[in-house]
Amino acid sequence: MSPKVNHQLQPDGYCSVDKYLTLISTKWTAHIVWLLGQQEEMRFGQIRKQLALVSSKVLTERLKLLSEHGFVWRKQQDTIPVTVNYGLTPKGKELASVVDIIVQKADDWDLSDLCTRSQK
Repeated sequence: MSPKVNHQLQPDGYCSVDKYLTLISTKWTAHIVWLLGQQEEMRFGQIRKQLALVSSKVLTERLKLLSEHGFVWRKQQDTIPVTVNYGLTPKGKELASVVDIIVQKADDWDLSDLCTRSQK
């Protein structure tokens, strides 16, 4: 049995778990973390190609959000056109391992019927 953890509520009413879940449940964030966890680094265009349904604008926003929170690093090379590579920080790799577990459980539980119902 796991040890009981006492999460103190912050003045705004959210504890760290709530903030963490809010971050990873933001649309496309978990997908990006999972994808970057499969590679050491990726260019923006490679990520965009793998996640074909996400717009460039949203992808840029999510990468910036993940970078601001220390999950993703960004390396820009001054080439023409500019080359930007992304990868996971050690903190991001920890998050990717959690996302991997979620992906595995989703496969184990086969909740595909929920996806079909939510699209109707």
